[in-house]
Amino acid sequence: MQEGLDDLAARARDVASKAVAAKDGKPTSHDELHKAMMAYRAAAVKYIAHPSVGDYVRADAARYEGETREAVEKIASLIDQLNDLD
Repeated sequence: MQEGLDDLAARARDVASKAVAAKDGKPTSHDELHKAMMAYRAAAVKYIAHPSVGDYVRADAARYEGETREAVEKIASLIDQLNDLD
């Protein structure tokens, strides 16, 4: 999650610098601003779609074997089902 925030912050800084350049009327700056804004948007969507709690629990199941693993995977599935009720 920290990596996603770092990426989002870097892209926001890029948008800000491109916006200043566009405001100052530098050549091709509006195209660069648009590209930076689209990159920021993509990073924001990726950050919003970060793994669910169920995904974290499911990944944790890999530490176990047998019935314990099956039980943890079932818990992850139940968490996903609860999230789908919204």
